[in-house]
Amino acid sequence: MQTSHTMRRWRLLESTLLAGVVVVLALMAVSVARRPTSLEGAGNRLLWLDVALLLTCGIAAAGALYHRSAALHLAIRLGTIAGLLLGAILAANHVVELFVASRSFAVVIAPVLLTLALLSATGSAAAHRTGSLLLASVAGVWCAVVGTLVLLCAGLIFGLLSESRAELWLQDAFAASGMSDPGGFLVQNALESASEALVRIPTAALFLSLLAALANAWISNRSRTAALVVCCIAGLMFAGGASALWYANSLPRSERPPFVLAGVLLASLAVSAAHPVWSALRHRFARG
Repeated sequence: MQTSHTMRRWRLLESTLLAGVVVVLALMAVSVARRPTSLEGAGNRLLWLDVALLLTCGIAAAGALYHRSAALHLAIRLGTIAGLLLGAILAANHVVELFVASRSFAVVIAPVLLTLALLSATGSAAAHRTGSLLLASVAGVWCAVVGTLVLLCAGLIFGLLSESRAELWLQDAFAASGMSDPGGFLVQNALESASEALVRIPTAALFLSLLAALANAWISNRSRTAALVVCCIAGLMFAGGASALWYANSLPRSERPPFVLAGVLLASLAVSAAHPVWSALRHRFARG
């Protein structure tokens, strides 16, 4: 009885991605129907691109859910739980962006670093639990898609409920767009942001989860001393990456890309080692 109840609960959790796809599609339909001018120019193309990306996610999720592999379902559960946490982080950051005009560097960079760390940790944890690099990548991408869907739901709902506030946030971009309807521009901007997020975040997740899974596989066979050395190196790389990003924040926008790229790369490598090192040291110290 308890086992059957637990299985139903897990199935409900695993269906989060499919439910998110349906909700986002419905919110997009409502937003576009409310502001038909959003389809002007590139709007129509963006809408169909979003629909294609969301349906691809939904079809892939449906196929994975009906697969009989226990290890795959474990990776999906890990990705879903991490994805809900990621979505909360991204949605909170979106709200802060809308309501806080001037943010400190720490407030700006914290959600980025948390996202990188969470995607990496998901891949590492899945690799540790399943022993498969492929399933580690599945867990990481699943986490990214779930988190992105939560963000899109939050953004679209907020756009519907507080349109004037969202329009105010985009007033400079609207002035340069050439569109006559600020509400239509708001929806078109949401469609563009959705397609970018649905491509970029899962792509980053694929790289980070695989990198973290490889780090987990390598460090699991090394000594405690090797794990401590990697921990120190990762700490230095993280400090270097954060410093590069902090310095980039003080430069004119045109001069930032090299420092942003270096900072993100160093931070990504550092956070990819974080969970593997923590897991390895925890097991080493537990064994004494």
